[in-house]
Amino acid sequence: MFWSIISDYDLKTALCELIDNALDLWEIEKRKNSLSIEIDLDVDRQLITVVDNAGGVKREDLRLLLAPGGSKNDPDAQVIGIFGVGSKRAGIALGELVQIRTRFRRDKTFQIDITKDWLESADWEIPSYEVPDIDPGTTRIEISHVRRSFDEEQVAEVRAHLGCTYAKFLGSGCKIRLNGKPIDSLSFETWAYPPGFVPKRAFFEIALGMDAPVKVQIDAGLVRDRNPEAENYGVYFYCNNRLIVKELRTREVGYFVTSEAGVPHPDASLCRVVVKLAGSAKLMPWNSSKNGINVAQPVFQQLRPTVIQLTSHFSSLSRRLKSDWEKNVFRHSNGKPEDLTPANIATRNPLVLPKLPRVHKPHMTKLKEKNKKHIEEQPWTLGLVEAMGAVDIILKQRLETKSRIALILLDSNFEIALKEFIVHRTDLFPIRDYGDQKIAQIFARRTSVIDEVIAKVAIPKGLLTKVRHYYGLRNKLIHERATVDIAASDVENYRGTIGKILKMLFKLKIVA
Repeated sequence: MFWSIISDYDLKTALCELIDNALDLWEIEKRKNSLSIEIDLDVDRQLITVVDNAGGVKREDLRLLLAPGGSKNDPDAQVIGIFGVGSKRAGIALGELVQIRTRFRRDKTFQIDITKDWLESADWEIPSYEVPDIDPGTTRIEISHVRRSFDEEQVAEVRAHLGCTYAKFLGSGCKIRLNGKPIDSLSFETWAYPPGFVPKRAFFEIALGMDAPVKVQIDAGLVRDRNPEAENYGVYFYCNNRLIVKELRTREVGYFVTSEAGVPHPDASLCRVVVKLAGSAKLMPWNSSKNGINVAQPVFQQLRPTVIQLTSHFSSLSRRLKSDWEKNVFRHSNGKPEDLTPANIATRNPLVLPKLPRVHKPHMTKLKEKNKKHIEEQPWTLGLVEAMGAVDIILKQRLETKSRIALILLDSNFEIALKEFIVHRTDLFPIRDYGDQKIAQIFARRTSVIDEVIAKVAIPKGLLTKVRHYYGLRNKLIHERATVDIAASDVENYRGTIGKILKMLFKLKIVA
């Protein structure tokens, strides 16, 4: 049975189970004294030691350290342990030899040994024996013959994991040290406070039958500690102050549903929802390893609609502000969350949330939408519009020669525009007069094309003068030995010139 229940344990999960036991003993003792938990992970000798001063275990209760389901914790109490299997499988999952010494208050010190031979025996009885005293109220667990070796990198991972898992306990009378160094508390509530879109906070209770209600607090908003590599966004669950899961991005909390938070994406990576539950241990929606959420559990089902609405809202907000997160989000570091209306939460009605800002559309999309009617009536103008949009995109890139590239593209787009005008304005250029031979003759020289067009459309002389000037610059780039420098002001001027001509020829609206 032990073999069947330890397969989902790793170093971090198993150590947390041993820490949970110490925290529960400390809570049962009403936190009379400060709690100290010392963890030593000896990489060289592959030994694990966990020592706590939570109060120790009475000799008559030593059997509870082994009996499956055995626990003195009241399932109605606001504690962490409830299943009665955590410390047993945690120790056994870590090593083949587990030695536990414990001293209840100032009583005598007793030890039990969990060995490979005992695990292979059919006898559940395990002897406890008196040993030299350790400090009063102390429990010391030593694990050797580890099943999976660990290295310094894994020790660092354990340090970070403990810092976020027990952040609500650290600094509140509890100290945890790993290899002699204190564990620092790692909080995830690094909120940003954009004007009009500050974090939201929901307080409510969930009552199930005759049990005392579970108190729920949900904070949601945009964060300032975005880590693209770690992808530290999504939903975080705390149960009785212990972090159970972080960065949860599943369908059950609104992701992968188009009408909700959508597919997880870096654009939405500023959204964070922190759920804190306090109440009877038996009502917590955790799994037996306390490293995941049981989504079928009634409490989770009750709070799920609120979580989904908040996840969806702030994911969408993150996407809509992505054009400049530094300006729109990160610089707003001061404020406080706003409370949501309890009535909406209790009745599961849609939450009253701020109206989201308009979606920032890419420049090319806006340019095409602005000219949608003209493009539908004159399909050949789509390329002209997109070429102008491409010039704008090029100018925003970190390219040393972007002005030169943009000038060549603008001048080519001007020539194409003249050709499209002659070919498609058959009312001005009848096919009977402008057959293939005539067209070829006109297009052989640029000046001929311009002359044909200005004979039908009055293009201001000043615009044509600019065109000739920039055409000359283009020819120097293409046909002459020396390369000329193109100033940004030249490109801006030429873009405005071509934009005006396109408006005259096709009624296109090309704005900067």
